[in-house]
Amino acid sequence: MFKLFSLFTALVLIISAGNSQNTLTLQPNATLGKDAFISSNVPTTGQGTSPELDAGAWTIFGSPMAIRGLIDFDLSSLPPGAIIQTATLTLYNNPNSVNGFANGQHASASGSNESVLQRITSPWSEDVAWSNQPTTTSQNEVTLPQSTDPFQNYVLNVTSLIQDELANPNNSFGFLLKLKTESPFRLLVFASSDHPNAALHPKLVITYTLPCTTVTIQPNATVGKDAFISSNVLSTGQGNSPELDACAWTIFGTPISIRGLIDFDLSSIPTGATIQSATLTLYNNPNAVNGYANGEHVHVSGSNESVLQRITTPWNEDVAWNNQPTTTTQNEVTLLQDIDPFQDYTLDVKNLIQDELANPNSSYGFLLKLKTELPYRLLAFASSDHPNATLHPKLEICYATNLSTNIPVSTQETVSVIPNPSQGLVTLNLENLSLSTPSTGTFQLFDTTGKKVFEQKQNLNSNATFDFSHFQKGLYFWTLINDQQRFNGKLILSH
Repeated sequence: MFKLFSLFTALVLIISAGNSQNTLTLQPNATLGKDAFISSNVPTTGQGTSPELDAGAWTIFGSPMAIRGLIDFDLSSLPPGAIIQTATLTLYNNPNSVNGFANGQHASASGSNESVLQRITSPWSEDVAWSNQPTTTSQNEVTLPQSTDPFQNYVLNVTSLIQDELANPNNSFGFLLKLKTESPFRLLVFASSDHPNAALHPKLVITYTLPCTTVTIQPNATVGKDAFISSNVLSTGQGNSPELDACAWTIFGTPISIRGLIDFDLSSIPTGATIQSATLTLYNNPNAVNGYANGEHVHVSGSNESVLQRITTPWNEDVAWNNQPTTTTQNEVTLLQDIDPFQDYTLDVKNLIQDELANPNSSYGFLLKLKTELPYRLLAFASSDHPNATLHPKLEICYATNLSTNIPVSTQETVSVIPNPSQGLVTLNLENLSLSTPSTGTFQLFDTTGKKVFEQKQNLNSNATFDFSHFQKGLYFWTLINDQQRFNGKLILSH
């Protein structure tokens, strides 16, 4: 006999960050969340706590019936504006299934058990039944091909479905699973989030990137801050030189070392920004007078491999060898031996920039030096004082602003924007927000690229109305942040 159910599910949430890609893993259990099972032979009744999540057609005492599964994952942990790269749904076979032949096997006795997963387009609750099942769309539906193993697990690419959900928040309510042909004795049997084996619960894995704003910093001689220091000029600064070198040479047979220092003004990076990427480009100086005075990198006596280290004490352009600042090897970046005498270097300095922003009281740019300071080794770069502006050191940073924060996201629907969709006039509805004392927050609006298009300080003790009629119609993401919590949501402008 089939067991009919509606489930309460819980969320196992894992967020991990790579260089620019993040992973969200959702695997619901029986405490929170939402999935359900409907059957045509019980058209008005929803029942709960079954370990089954099936797509099937069978008979009961000779009468044909069909069964369908519904599941909805809570996507609120995705930051506003997240760009979905991949989404994979894993449905695990239920080896303890009592449906079908009651032996946990998929069935295709009368024909193919090929099924489809479709996006649900109308609301439903966990007591849903056949007679009030929600509507669906075949747009970007995902096919589950006929099973090739009676105990087969299915790993489904649901990237387009998740993208559709995020792009259409007002008509996206999870997925419905059903046979393509609902004729008896065809069945796919999966474990639901109520299955006693947690490893068999449906699992959704989403990889995404956060949209970011790119800042390019390439200062000139007026605003740039760089210098080179030399061990043969102990107390004299050389902050106006067009050279930015890592070098070891000799002067009349006496060994010397040269190091470069550079500091970029990061004040344009907002507080709390999440660094997605950061690259530093150092351009070869074809007019270098160091080394053989022909602008070439040199590694005559051995490798000119060098390192870029974060400077941890203050300095200015008058810096000299005998008062050079201290550095740290934490997250230092290696410049490998050149493969071209006029090679430019593009370096991944994301970790160094993150360190600078995280430690503003002990971060003062970078120092460049050879790993082994022995004569006749040289990397010759242009400084911000070089007459050719295209050769100035260039720092490119891609960052996300307030799309990710340590302030917890409120799970209570106490803040909303109305109407939604809107023709342009939008009210920030705070009537259900309970505050013991007067408070202020920041309301922000982002487009789908993650660009912040609106920001305003807001008194949280009263509603506010904004006019967005001058914005292009489409999907936007909003966030309201105060010092204790953060509220996120989506807004559709339909004018």
